[in-house]
Order: sequence, then C-alpha cells, then structure tokens
Amino acid sequence: MRVVSALLIWAPILLLAGCTKTAIPVELSKICAADNEKKYIVTSGFLDDRGSIFCSNTGGRMDCGLDVIASPGSPKVFGADIEEGSRANQIEKLPSGYKKEDIKIYDASRAVVKLSDKVTLTGQMSITPDGSVCFMTVDKIEK
Repeated sequence: MRVVSALLIWAPILLLAGCTKTAIPVELSKICAADNEKKYIVTSGFLDDRGSIFCSNTGGRMDCGLDVIASPGSPKVFGADIEEGSRANQIEKLPSGYKKEDIKIYDASRAVVKLSDKVTLTGQMSITPDGSVCFMTVDKIEK
C-alpha cells in the first residue's frame, strides 16, 4: 500500500519535471531568422516602450507588446509580448496616460525590471518567412 501511495504522490511530480521546455540560446542579431519560427528561444536585450504600450487579449492571455533593442536608443530588433499581471514574468496593467516611471515589469524572482536594465528573455518566437513580423511570447524574464 505504501508503494502505491508513493507512486501516486511522486508520479505527477516527475511527469511535470519532465515537461519543462529547454530554450535554445540565440544571438539577438539572429533572432528574426525564419528558421527560428515556433522555436523556444532565450536571448538578451533591453525592453523599450517607444512611447506607448498596446495590450490585447490574444489566445486567452492579455499581452502587452514592448520592443526589444540591442542597446538604449537603438532600433527595434523584435517585439516582446509580456503577459499583463502582477506576478513574476508579467507587466502590471498601465493606467491611462501612463509615464515611463509607471511601468512595472516583474522578472522571474518578482523584482522590478527598469527599461534601462538589460534582460534575458525566454519564450516562443513567431516570425513570418520574410522576417517582417518577429515577436516572442515571453514566458520568463531575468535580470
């Protein structure tokens, strides 16, 4: 009976542990290559709001789009869709007419990330064949 109880307790834990995704590291400059479509990627850069953040519910998740740039003031490399919320790896809902200091993005440890912080992002890429649309659905943010 103890063996069965132990199996019932440990089996789901072991199954979940085996389901974690392994992200492929990709240089920021190569992130929008068409062969990265649907891949689970990890890369580093800076988040930028470019003066406005648009949030929408796509696929049952409220996401807010930010740009990812190589360095402050540089052009957009790709888009990052970050889930709206107040937990780890999310961005807090923004008030109407927000200012940059109102932006609260939480990393995996729930520390606040500033737009001036270099971050490592992990998530699934969506890229059109010509690279004109390139964004990541972000699952993890690390400082």
